[in-house]
Amino acid sequence: MLSVKNLSLSFFHKNIIDNISFDVDKGETLAILGRNGSGKSILLKSVAGLLDTYSGEIRINGRDVREYYSREVNVAENKTDIFRMSYVFQKGGLFDSINIYDNTAFGLRRLGISEEEVHERVSSSLERVGLKGSEEKFPSEISGGMQKRAGLARAICMEPGLILFDDPTAGLDPILSDSISNLIIEIRDFLNTTSVIVTNDLKVAEKTADRIALLYSGRFVCYTDTDDFFSGNNDYSKQFIQGELEGPIDIL
Repeated sequence: MLSVKNLSLSFFHKNIIDNISFDVDKGETLAILGRNGSGKSILLKSVAGLLDTYSGEIRINGRDVREYYSREVNVAENKTDIFRMSYVFQKGGLFDSINIYDNTAFGLRRLGISEEEVHERVSSSLERVGLKGSEEKFPSEISGGMQKRAGLARAICMEPGLILFDDPTAGLDPILSDSISNLIIEIRDFLNTTSVIVTNDLKVAEKTADRIALLYSGRFVCYTDTDDFFSGNNDYSKQFIQGELEGPIDIL
């Protein structure tokens, strides 16, 4: 599904991502952890095609992401391709001036989907994330947790093969974070999606991910299955999990 080969990216002559390679198979979830400012979100945005100044290759189903986004897309001829990826923003990424229903329907309408199908998909997606009855409310009228769920609804109504989550539980209390984790698992199982989750919430990573990558100094210093990551066998993962000052990760 997702294949990243020799990915590097620099800003102002500083390496942010340094020759990273990884694969995520269909239906699999990879969690990417790392200190604040380590480049996690930059890596995710590169995969999404939002940044194209990198070197290396990013392919989804064998198709180069940068090549796809460098040309104009004929919606009518490329609906299947466009459906393949959704991006869930850290703060929901909702439009303040339109209600939750129209926020969720936004991507579908841009693809020229009939209003009958839009209504069916939006209603189903909002019900799945527990927002049935909130369709007419505006983002300012619902809580932060509900806004994140609305962002999830907008993503899943596109029926994607790949979902990219940018810190989906940031700012939420442990109970709401756990509910978002459950939704991520439910969506993955329902749609059989491939998922990449950028997070520093260890409980979310442990609950949702099949594999975990720890990003430090532009590289993955630990890349392994979830059980092994939390076993403490790796010095980098051990320091990160325990929040220790001493270890291979420089806190400065």
